[in-house]
Amino acid sequence: MFAGVAGTSASCPVVASVFAKLNELRLAAGGSPLGFLNPWIYKNGAAGFNDVTQGRNCGSAVCFQDGFPAVPGWDPATGFGTPNFEKMKALI
Repeated sequence: MFAGVAGTSASCPVVASVFAKLNELRLAAGGSPLGFLNPWIYKNGAAGFNDVTQGRNCGSAVCFQDGFPAVPGWDPATGFGTPNFEKMKALI
């Protein structure tokens, strides 16, 4: 049986491992690590992430209010979306 998980406790280790693998590939090719990621993410976000366009986040800690909706492109609910390792690998 599978159980669902959500939130930053689930996503942070996954995203960190994606960028660690990208750094590993860069180092193996004689390059440098990506370093501070925000400029790279904002430059390449649309090309390196899977856009999430449905759903919304919670507007309060217990979800009694609607939060931000997921829309095409960057949004406050999902950012650029979920990382796509193959697409990101092509960008580095």
